[in-house]
Amino acid sequence: MLESPLHEHNLLQVTVEIVDKPLLNASKTAIVSFFDDNDKRVSIFKLPVITKEDIYQLIDDKQALQLGGAYIKDFSLNEYRKLRNLDTEAPVELYGFSAKKTFFDCEMETDFSHAQFMAEKTSFEASVFANGFCNFFSAHFSQGPVSFKKVKFGSGSISFQSVRFGDGNISFNNTSFGNGNVSFIDTDFGNGNVDFKNSYFGKGTVDFKFAKFASGDISFERSVFGEGRKDFKNVEFGGGKIDFKRIDFNDGDVCFEGVEFGDGKVNFRASVFGKGKKTFELADFEKGEAQFDLVDFGTGSISFNQASVMQISFKGCHLDCYTDLRFANCQSVDLSNTVLRDILNVKPEGEKVVIKEMILTDMRILGRLFINWRENNVFDLIYNQQKTSRFQKAEQFRILKENFRNNGQYDDEDDAYLEFKRCEAKARLVRALERKGQHALLAYPEYYFQKYVFDYVGRYATAPMRVLTNAGLAVFVYALIYYFLDNFFPHIGSVASTLPAELNNSGHFWNSVYYSAITFCTVGYGDYFALGWVKLIAAFEGFSGIFLMSYFTVAFVRKILR
Repeated sequence: MLESPLHEHNLLQVTVEIVDKPLLNASKTAIVSFFDDNDKRVSIFKLPVITKEDIYQLIDDKQALQLGGAYIKDFSLNEYRKLRNLDTEAPVELYGFSAKKTFFDCEMETDFSHAQFMAEKTSFEASVFANGFCNFFSAHFSQGPVSFKKVKFGSGSISFQSVRFGDGNISFNNTSFGNGNVSFIDTDFGNGNVDFKNSYFGKGTVDFKFAKFASGDISFERSVFGEGRKDFKNVEFGGGKIDFKRIDFNDGDVCFEGVEFGDGKVNFRASVFGKGKKTFELADFEKGEAQFDLVDFGTGSISFNQASVMQISFKGCHLDCYTDLRFANCQSVDLSNTVLRDILNVKPEGEKVVIKEMILTDMRILGRLFINWRENNVFDLIYNQQKTSRFQKAEQFRILKENFRNNGQYDDEDDAYLEFKRCEAKARLVRALERKGQHALLAYPEYYFQKYVFDYVGRYATAPMRVLTNAGLAVFVYALIYYFLDNFFPHIGSVASTLPAELNNSGHFWNSVYYSAITFCTVGYGDYFALGWVKLIAAFEGFSGIFLMSYFTVAFVRKILR
């Protein structure tokens, strides 16, 4: 019987010797030797030989095919149909089929094409398919479970194209698919759970295009792929969980273009990609959550262009290659704790990009994030976050501010800096109120002083014309005060003059404006001076003028130098 040593090596290296010695009910014995990668024999088995002619006769008699533990060479349903003058695509019914720990050898091909497996349970568990083409094209399995667990395929191509499984569980757990091409194109996996855990795919192309999964869970956890193309284009997943955790995708292109991920959670956590293109373009994650936390995307490119997503997470990822996250529709994308070393693109270019929430907490941008403040509605991307604090929102605006500066997007930089300071001020207010006591008592005056002086007046030095407008408004307000005191309360204070009476215009409104302007600019011609409490007002206006003109200079120079 074939035991575990055969599964210790991914590549099948084997020799077979047929001897005329009876074993069990067989007249001949197959001596099968397995070798490791260094051509050292690691195990040897003696198996009874069952001829294909004997199996063909059992099929004719509709007898149960109990092939477990046997050696079978050149089994071919295509040959069987020719011998029986059947149509080349005629279904062949296989009753009571079981082939656990069976060795299928061939010169060219082992063929189960168009087979109808009639048993309640079909098992190829721990079997071996020697080097050559292994063909299950358009085979149909019953509603019961199907097991290819621990099967080892040789170096030829393997076809499960257009296979129809029933609603039982399907297992390819710990299966080695050798180094040939593997095809599950247009395969219907039914409603059962599908298990590809710990499977090994070699250097050939792995093709699941147009395959369909229904309500069961699907798992490829800890599987290993070779350097060939991995193609899941237009696969339809159902309502079960979809598990791609801890997979080694190796080098080569990986395609999930147009995949419908169904209602279940999609998990790629801690998987590793190599060189090549990784594309999820037009994929539909919209009914479930997609998790790519701690994934190593390797080099090449990553594209989610025009994909639809409910929630998608890239926490802790290192994005070392061009990444396209221009989603057609995305409720939430989490990029917290990611390290960006290349280009991350979410900026619309011809096609509409819809992202409602983008979390950038503790993100480190060593490359470039291409995003536009208005086209991507960055204000809402941050403020729509339900689970982040004000300090975390402030930090995200700061990260964007630095990114915009590096990209030369100076207007966007100003917008991000303004929201950074606003969030920071509000967060400090909330924290001060939580501490109570003296801190809470001073919190509101400090907050509103900062809000007016730094925010309202000049948008934190990002709007020089706003500073200049507020300076002009200040001159006019002070002029009204002087005029009002001069004409209605001269005993409190007034503006006096050193000029002769015929030149003295004290008390006239435009003269009050003139005095306010020279006081604001700290010119001090000496033709007018303050009396009484107006001295205090004039001193305060002089300070306001110095502050606002300095504020204007800083904001103006900042704009010009950029």
